[in-house]
Amino acid sequence: MLSIKFFCKCGFGFLVFLLTSNLHAQQLNMDVRDFNGNMQIFDPANPSSKNNLKQSYADVDGSPFWDDKWNPAIVYFNNGTKAKINQARLNLYTDEIHYINSVGTELAIENQGITRLVFLNKNNLTQPIASFAKLVNHVSGNGTAFYKVLNAGAFQLILLQKQFVKTSPYDPIQGKSISSFYTKRNYAIYNVGNLIPLDDLNKKSMLAALGNDNNFDALVKENKSKLKSEKEITDLLEAFNLTIEKSKP
Repeated sequence: MLSIKFFCKCGFGFLVFLLTSNLHAQQLNMDVRDFNGNMQIFDPANPSSKNNLKQSYADVDGSPFWDDKWNPAIVYFNNGTKAKINQARLNLYTDEIHYINSVGTELAIENQGITRLVFLNKNNLTQPIASFAKLVNHVSGNGTAFYKVLNAGAFQLILLQKQFVKTSPYDPIQGKSISSFYTKRNYAIYNVGNLIPLDDLNKKSMLAALGNDNNFDALVKENKSKLKSEKEITDLLEAFNLTIEKSKP
């Protein structure tokens, strides 16, 4: 059972000018070499604001978060600015970023104006532990969602992981219905602004997504890869991307 915690949700449009994002015209960035260690801490909300909305997940089993642990993170905005959060979590149920502000209040930021979220190793702020890009939700066909970017290069495996809530029929023994979080995962290939859905993690789906490329097929056979896991696919994509780089004039 998720422990009882309340958080505040607030808009932050007054801090960010919502400009057109150019994210779809380039590959998804995974590094933080442009990270400035002296960056100002991001704290957009006033916890005493009357516009804040309180929520609780006390009655839902499981967790809505990508990682229950609090990690430092860099938030990138579509006007080119970025900011650091000392303690952050990504809510995969609401697509909001939770964080602890300077006075210890848990807040949640709506994702308008954000293009990218990179979680960092708290013991080494130059080391990313996970990178997320905000893209159009290819499953629902509308709205946006945070996709986890699993490798760098021309062809990238990306994951849309969403949390949903299901409620069981009334249990007379417990005297209530039980609600719990469950996960849906949808993978895709991202290449120069194009998002290509994958039916599953397997050789057939990967070859179809890459247009039955002979070079990729050769790498699959050479490495005897089954392409049934994230690591198997990202390892092959990294090798494939390297051949693309080498073939450039």
